[in-house]
Amino acid sequence: MSKKRKKLIRARFNDAVFSRDHHRCVMCQAPAVDAHHITDRNEMPNGGYVAANGISLCEACHWSAEAFHRGDAVDPGFLPDELYDRIGSSYEQAFADSERLL
Repeated sequence: MSKKRKKLIRARFNDAVFSRDHHRCVMCQAPAVDAHHITDRNEMPNGGYVAANGISLCEACHWSAEAFHRGDAVDPGFLPDELYDRIGSSYEQAFADSERLL
């Protein structure tokens, strides 16, 4: 995939996630600063740059969500399945949408 195409896919991912979540952290309603990949990009087809795999988070909540990827203890509500539930998605939906991303 070209760098230009990848940059466009990332921008569309951010726009779709922030728009769906009204630019607010889904966990605490603070202004969102990150469109977080619920399942790591490297574990999804085509990088998982789909709204079904993204959630808007503030800096503090993003740190909590990243605990799972770091292998640290995860705060209640921040496991991937719980994050998917917050946005009405699932790993299976995110995977299927990611397969169609090309």
